[in-house]
Amino acid sequence: MHALKSFACLSAVALMFQGSNAVLAQTGDGTTSQEVTFEDIVANAPPIHRVEEDWELVVNNPDPNADCPQIATVFGPTDARFDTHTLFELNHGTLPSFGEGGMQLQVWFGDYLIGYQRQRAPAELSTSNERITYTTATAIEGGHLTMSVFNGSSTTFGSFGESNALKVWLFTNRDDLNPYHPGNSIEHSKVTFGANRVDYFKRSAIRFYDEDGDLYAQDLTDRYVHRLAAD
Repeated sequence: MHALKSFACLSAVALMFQGSNAVLAQTGDGTTSQEVTFEDIVANAPPIHRVEEDWELVVNNPDPNADCPQIATVFGPTDARFDTHTLFELNHGTLPSFGEGGMQLQVWFGDYLIGYQRQRAPAELSTSNERITYTTATAIEGGHLTMSVFNGSSTTFGSFGESNALKVWLFTNRDDLNPYHPGNSIEHSKVTFGANRVDYFKRSAIRFYDEDGDLYAQDLTDRYVHRLAAD
């Protein structure tokens, strides 16, 4: 595993995330420390070539007869309202028309559809208290922008996203992914239907890798997209 690199070119530093902030402590003489946000850290990053986000949700009581719940994860190099982004639909697909179950990966440029892929349809969520996990990735790979879902695990769907089944390649002139804002996916992702049937939907980690494939920074704080209120 690659070590976490320093922020703002400081040497011999340690990063420790506490809630929404990180404590940056110089380990040389131990005399100074600085509190910074994760956004501060990635804003000062070297060229970033890959961003991964880990997602987790628990479905408490699915209803396959009503095709719910339905979950949407949005990720990509830029703000989904204006530029290139990916929509991952879970337990449904909406293109070319609504289809029950499975999952669908859609790629958009603003409101312009570039393409889509489906997997595991028409299997529908039907197991109570089912935990689902997966990872989304955006990367610069040999002149291409790639966006993918992989490492998926679910009782209903089994493993998903394997063998690039949920991956798209686009030609790109981008040199890096530094405009990638950690908050975009949280802002735009949601439970689109049947939210009362989902205990929680969260991002459990986000990782930024440099052009050499080394881990530059990560945030392991749970960021909730949806969470049912406690009784």
